[in-house]
Parts: sequence; structure tokens; C-alpha cells
Amino acid sequence: MNILVIDVGTSSIRGVLYDEKGTEIFCHQIPYQVHFIDGTHAEQEASDWSDTIVEIGRAATVYCEKENAKIGGLALTSQRSSVIPVDKDGHALMPAIMWQDKRNKEIVDEFRGMEKAIYKLTGARINTVFSGTKMTWVRRNAPEIYEKTYKFCTIADFITHEITGEYRTDYTYGSRSLLMNVRTREWDPKLLDILEIEADRLCELQKPGTVIGTVTEKFAAKTGLKAGTPFVSAGGDQQCAALGHGVTAPGSLEITTGTGAFMLGYSEKVPENLTNNIICGAHAIPGKYVLESSMLTCAALYNWAKANFFADSEGDENPFERINEAVKQSPPGANDCLALPYFQGRGTPDWNADAKGHFANLGLNTTRADMARAVLEAIALEAKNNLDIVEGYVGTIDKLLIGGGLTRFPEFNQMQSDIYQKKLLHNQSSAEQTALGAWANAAVALGIYETHSEAIETAKEKEQVEMYSPNPAHAEIYLRKQRQMNALYDSVKKLSRDMY
Repeated sequence: MNILVIDVGTSSIRGVLYDEKGTEIFCHQIPYQVHFIDGTHAEQEASDWSDTIVEIGRAATVYCEKENAKIGGLALTSQRSSVIPVDKDGHALMPAIMWQDKRNKEIVDEFRGMEKAIYKLTGARINTVFSGTKMTWVRRNAPEIYEKTYKFCTIADFITHEITGEYRTDYTYGSRSLLMNVRTREWDPKLLDILEIEADRLCELQKPGTVIGTVTEKFAAKTGLKAGTPFVSAGGDQQCAALGHGVTAPGSLEITTGTGAFMLGYSEKVPENLTNNIICGAHAIPGKYVLESSMLTCAALYNWAKANFFADSEGDENPFERINEAVKQSPPGANDCLALPYFQGRGTPDWNADAKGHFANLGLNTTRADMARAVLEAIALEAKNNLDIVEGYVGTIDKLLIGGGLTRFPEFNQMQSDIYQKKLLHNQSSAEQTALGAWANAAVALGIYETHSEAIETAKEKEQVEMYSPNPAHAEIYLRKQRQMNALYDSVKKLSRDMY
């Protein structure tokens, strides 16, 4: 059975067709972009998704006709926290409020006093990213739109309705709303009251990895897909990435170092000792959980270092070649050069939007190579801070998988291994893990495999995997540097509070 995965990213949407062994046989990708306004608003037209999913459906159908193949199921994975108010027919009432949008900051600040109660129910601290306070913003600032809103949809919910006619969502998206009780996995009356949202304006919650609808006659007519084809909500993009990497059992965790960085560790349940230094949400695997950490700048920070310290020269075939080579020339510890990586604020563990980037321990012998290496070390050291927190809840992590754009740089992968003092597994095709995880969830839901582990192991039989082993000689260097970085952050945070 071939499964068409719709993978909705921030900068593009893809349709990836997999065969029953998890081998990619067709891909159609369409770029688009978020519109940033005044440094606060981040918007996108809903037609970017309603139009592109039709194009993807048509392209997949044309491919299958040429190859005499069939599509037995559809699966959807998507970015998680954007909001689209729609009327009863599914028409968008305004541009999507994207996950990067910060127009709700004042509302978030207003609710800070209730953060403890919110966290206890949701497993998440209040922040500008999650969708619930974006809905509150619409109610307070665009009441005419709120009154017309039949449902508040995530992008996944909007696409689900376009394909199936159903207003359904799954627990992974509910986990990013501040409206779903993470233990009962239901819209919580107390949370709805705090954020001023009526339950009937939200989509029906379902388990991820289940069939939540079928292709309608209307969508079939637009695309050539067969009406009645089962449609699986595979879960949010980061949960599916974790599944695709192989985070399917206790002791497993993955770190994706892209524009920002995400860390997701497997958990059988909501930890009893859960505090507000991590996000606990639903896994893509039904009934399981992930402990998630977010770092707001990762590859984006390395890009900054490249642009400012190693400006591209005309004729460079690879703009990262010079900065990467420089990093290799600086020793572990970067000759004591220290960086704080919070150039867009800090995510977990304390969600400090006012945090800033800093360099310290600079001397006349400090080079731009040291500063570039210090940036990468800071990214990995912040990941180590979050890894320590995860292990405090679930015990030792013995299967650590890495992916994302920065993992194309082997020196950074070795740096991570040395800082975590753990063996790391790097999938050469790590960019595809989100879509692969969505395929695995759908393959189990449609009865092709009995377990998610079986599906993933089958798909990875031919995949090339690199292993990085830690150098014990670097352990003390990085442990000392982690302590220095955390002490510097605490000092700067206190100084900023005292000054302002």
C-alpha cells in the first residue's frame, strides 16, 4: 500500500509518496513564505495551503497513473501552533496567525500570574508561540471575526477539513494550545475559561495515528485522488520527526538542530515530578508522551556568525566552507571564548523572551575562529542543559539521535558527542525524518505494520547511519564551560532585572 504524506513546513509544503516498506518513490515540494510585519505580526494566507494541497494531490495522481501505482492512504504532519479562524464552510476569515507571531505578548504577560495553574494542567508554560492566546487576541482585538468564527483551526485542522470535510485535530496539536489537559487529553473547562475561548469553537480532539476522515468527492474531483481514501492525522511535525528518527521506546531521544533546535525524549506517561522547566506533550504514538525542549536560535545563530565574521566572497561555491574550516582550527573550549546563544531570547527551561546573546572571556589572542567555535559550543551546551533536565525525569538516555541542518557539519556532531558524553546516531537522510515518521504512523493505523518500531526499522534497513563517540579527554573542558555559561546567564539576567 502506497501512502501519500503531506508534510507542512514553515517555508514549504511537500507531498511524499512512500511504498509499503517506507521507501520514498515520489516527492513534490512547493515553497512559500511567511509575511513578517513590524517585527511583531507574522501572517500567511490560508490559500497557500488550500491551493498547494490540490497541486500535490494532482502531481501524485499523475505520477501514479504513469507508474500504474495506487495511493491507499493519506497522512498529514504539520507545523503546530499557527491559527486560522474559519467559518462553517471552512473559509478563512483572516490570514493565518503564524507560530512566530508575537501580537499576543501583552496577553501572555497578563496571564503570567496564572502560569502555575496553566502548567499543572497543560505541561507547558505560557508563551507567545502556542495557539490559545492567539485565539484570545482575536476575541479581544477582532471581535467581528471572533463572532463569525465557527472553528479555530491549526494549519493541520484547516487542511484536514479541506480534504475530509471534518473539523478534527489530534492531541499533538492540542498539546501546543494551552487549552488541552495533558493528562485527560480533553479541552479543559478551566483553561477555556482562563483564555476566554468557547469549547464549541475548537476542533474535535482525536488520537494521533488514527484515521480521522476520508477523501471527499469534492477533493477527489479537484485532485484525481480516489474518494473514500483514508486520511490519517499523523501528529505534529516535531513529534513525527522524533518517531521518524526512532524515538519509540524509553531511553530514546532526538535533537533536531535547524533554524531553532528541538529536543524530544520518549516518556510513557506524564512524569509525577513534572515542573515548569520542560514541555510535556502528546507523542505521535497514540497514548505516549514526549518531553520537549526548545532552543530559539541554532542554525540561525551560526548563519549570523558566518555573515558577520566570514562575509561571503564572490565566487564561493560553499558559503559555509570558510567558517567551518575556521571552527576546526580552534581547539575544544575555543581558547576560553564563551558565548550565550540567546540571540532571540531563551526557550526552555525558563522561556525568557528578554534574554540576549553575549560573548565573554575575550582577549587580544581571541580570534574569529574562536568566536565561531564558541557559538557552536554554546548551542550544544544549551542542548546539554535541556538533556540534563530530560534525564532528570525519565532516567538515562542511551539512544540519542541527531538531525537537522547543522548535522551536515561533522565537527559539530563530534562536538555534541563530547559535550553530552554520549554516543550519537546521525541519519544521513535526517531531513526526511518528519515525513517518514508520518508514514510510519499511517502504516500502523492502516494495518501494514503492528508496531511503530517495526515500521521504522523496516524503512531504515538501507539507511546509512554515522556514529559519533565521545572523547573522554574533553569531558572536563565542556563541563567547566557549561557551568561558566550558566553562571554568566544568571548574572546577566540579574543585571538586566536590576537595570530595567
